[in-house]
Amino acid sequence: MIAATLCCGVYPIAAQEEASAEPTPEAEGTEAVAAAEANEGVVDTPSSSEDSSGESEAKEEKTPEEIREEMLERLADQLSKRMKSLKERERALEVRENALGEREEALGDRERMMGSMEELLQLREEVIQRREELPPPQSWNGPDAPSVYGRYAAVLDGKTMQFYHKKNAESRTPVASTQKLVTALVVCHEGDLDRLVVVPREVYDVEPTVVGVKPGEKYTRRQMLTSLLVKSGNDIAATLAIDNAGSIEAFAEKMNAFAKYIGMIDSNFVNPHGLPAEGQYSTARDIAIAAYEAYQVPDIREMVNKPVYEFVFNSGDIRMLYNTNKVLTSFEGCNGMKTGFTYAAGNCLVSSAHVDGNDRISVVIKSARPHVWEDSKKLLRWSLDLEMDGPLDDLALVR
Repeated sequence: MIAATLCCGVYPIAAQEEASAEPTPEAEGTEAVAAAEANEGVVDTPSSSEDSSGESEAKEEKTPEEIREEMLERLADQLSKRMKSLKERERALEVRENALGEREEALGDRERMMGSMEELLQLREEVIQRREELPPPQSWNGPDAPSVYGRYAAVLDGKTMQFYHKKNAESRTPVASTQKLVTALVVCHEGDLDRLVVVPREVYDVEPTVVGVKPGEKYTRRQMLTSLLVKSGNDIAATLAIDNAGSIEAFAEKMNAFAKYIGMIDSNFVNPHGLPAEGQYSTARDIAIAAYEAYQVPDIREMVNKPVYEFVFNSGDIRMLYNTNKVLTSFEGCNGMKTGFTYAAGNCLVSSAHVDGNDRISVVIKSARPHVWEDSKKLLRWSLDLEMDGPLDDLALVR
């Protein structure tokens, strides 16, 4: 009985312990979670040696195309850096070359200026010497000067440089192409009229009167100067100016210096042809002085006396250039000189004549057609008919 009791008493205890040893579903879940948390990062994470070998395997697994792309990217990056460096060097060299070019140009301008100053000083000495040798001004008798339509006028002697008449002759005004006489004087002063001149691109920048030369063509200075004085081509004026001084602006400076040295005291030139330009002006008196100086140059005197000139182009084509000075063919004894017209200057004419050993030059500015032709003939005829009585005592009257 006791044994049975013991047996019966022990079994339930053992069974109970055995039952408690088997986990319940809740316990199983809790234990699984705890185990997972304890082993997190360990179960699925390879060791460091495994990492290294994995990376090595990844590198070894790159395809040839991927390797080639990486090499090309590195090469492109290097080339880009090199190009950037080369461009910076090129910019630095360009800046240096520009600075050297500007310095050389400045030195060249200075040398040309010095050369021009020497030439002008020599010219001034020649002018003074020649004028000291002029015949003395004469006293004269005759009627008063005729009335003319032109607003500005002057008449002077082609030998003594004596003024016989002035009408508003000191008033500033545009003078159109009559200032080409100054252009001709500057060109002739340099000489070498048979030297070839290359026509520049700038001939396309002038109008309206042109002879029709083209950039790159070559003509002698004499040929171009003759066509300038006969037909008054603005393309010819631009060509001669650039040939002489390198640019229109530089030539205008030479014109102004030259004008000053020959006694043109109230003129300022901006271009060689007389087309309207701000700040450009002269006077009837000053243009008369330029005409007097031009009259003393045999080459100019021959050119302005041509009623027609045959201009031969490089192509072999010929253009007949007819002198724009109608007084040349309508007044006996007229031997030049130069016409001009712009709306600002009106019709202008410088005319010269040689009759019975007497030389006269008349200037008419701001006139109109046909008055300008008639005005000039009246002034020439009047001045040629004056009776000279002998040397003039009061030299102030000459001015």
